[in-house]
Amino acid sequence: MGYQATIKKQAMWAIFDIKGDVRVVAKRIADVGLSLPLSPNTAHSKKGQHLCWIGKNHWLLLAPVEMEDQLLKRLQPQNLAFDCRIVHVSDAYTLFTVTGDHADDILAIASPLNTRQKNFPNDGATFTEFFGIRGLVLRWPGGYLTAVERSYGDMITVYFDKITTGMR
Repeated sequence: MGYQATIKKQAMWAIFDIKGDVRVVAKRIADVGLSLPLSPNTAHSKKGQHLCWIGKNHWLLLAPVEMEDQLLKRLQPQNLAFDCRIVHVSDAYTLFTVTGDHADDILAIASPLNTRQKNFPNDGATFTEFFGIRGLVLRWPGGYLTAVERSYGDMITVYFDKITTGMR
């Protein structure tokens, strides 16, 4: 069966893993023009940046790679004097967009997460599994942005190809 969906492996993104007290993190993120998402498993998006609240005192910041140097300067992940931990993890993830009329169907095959609109809102962002591998899913215009650990990127590409082409 063919699906009306497009799956694209993305080029490198700037990604930062952020952990710490919510008040301290809010101050650090304000330096890059973002505010914290209002509830768990959601994202606050602004000017191409996506700050995902993915766990207790845990956020993931995704941004276009062109913003990486600017974010490194403003977030200062190497500065141990701050009361929160920011780790630059851009090279740790492979990202994909899944878009089109059947994007929900593709995600239903790849993940146990119910991503239908009523369960996963427009600002939805959380970790789930893709074919048994831990991955991030973020609501995206016309579908989803997903991320898996880079070492699984090629495998996930093959699985997505099998779904969209029907080839085994």
